[in-house]
Amino acid sequence: MTTIRDVAQLAGVSIATISRVLNNSDKVSPDTAAHVRAVVKELGYVYNQPLGGGRKSVEKTPLFAIILPTLANPYFAELLDIVEQEAQHLGRALLVFNSRGDVQREQTLMNACQQYKIDGLFIVPCSRTTEHIATLSGLPFPVVVLTQLVAELTSVAVDHVEGGAQVAEHLVSMGHTAIGYLGSVDYVEQKFGGFRDRLAALGVPLEPENIIQTPALTAIELAECFNDYLDTHPSLPFSAIFAFNDVAAQQVIEILLQRGYQVPEQVLVVGFDNTLLAKVMNISSVSQPMREIGHLGCQEMMRLVEGKETDIHHLTLSPRLVLRSSSVKVNKRKL
Repeated sequence: MTTIRDVAQLAGVSIATISRVLNNSDKVSPDTAAHVRAVVKELGYVYNQPLGGGRKSVEKTPLFAIILPTLANPYFAELLDIVEQEAQHLGRALLVFNSRGDVQREQTLMNACQQYKIDGLFIVPCSRTTEHIATLSGLPFPVVVLTQLVAELTSVAVDHVEGGAQVAEHLVSMGHTAIGYLGSVDYVEQKFGGFRDRLAALGVPLEPENIIQTPALTAIELAECFNDYLDTHPSLPFSAIFAFNDVAAQQVIEILLQRGYQVPEQVLVVGFDNTLLAKVMNISSVSQPMREIGHLGCQEMMRLVEGKETDIHHLTLSPRLVLRSSSVKVNKRKL
């Protein structure tokens, strides 16, 4: 972990000078300050500035942190808003970090949390490898995983397997046997497993050709992935598709419409998360009880922080498929 001593040594100045620059003191020349800040950025040093606002501050503000894989998805923005409200109600401030789905960046952010001496960390991990989870488990403060169930850590999440199964049942009930999927297919993406397995149980196997695999998080990346698939499939091999989140579902619908397909008349589309985006765009989507996830997550964090009972808990909540016009034909009223 980079220290202030490392910064001072590379910058060729005293630790006191580094401290003055980081505290925005006017007793350092502009050139020296610029040089120090460049070294700080180069080394990735994170300064643990006192939250109380100065040297006279005695009490450290109780502080939680949250690391999310993206802030571009409205699902995580909603989750963040709920956790921040819950933390504030508990008298805690909340540091917010964005890993951008990068494992190394996430590990760097864990180090930053240690420097900030936080009381507890909420996280939606971007990796579930043994090594990464072991790093999380070894942190010197409690960790609560949100929206995923991780065996080694206290977790609060919806039953993604059941959510995927509900989508499969809906699409088959609408008479569709050629069905596609867009999203991640690794073991972390349990909604995919639930979707695939329920289709198989219903006698409608998910053909490999109809699986559009992508770990992409941004709308642009998802759009590129789906466009590339359609470019190699001039004749669409499925009549219904499950997108692993609402951002992906939105991109699928927009691209299908651009290419002359009608939704839902020719292609049914279902997303996951039931965010504001799904509600505005009228997209069928699996709803997650976000308020409950945030509330229970904070309750679990306080249990761990207070140390009265430190067992690992796994709280699984029920999903609910909300049907809208992207997968259900709406009879237009005749005038």
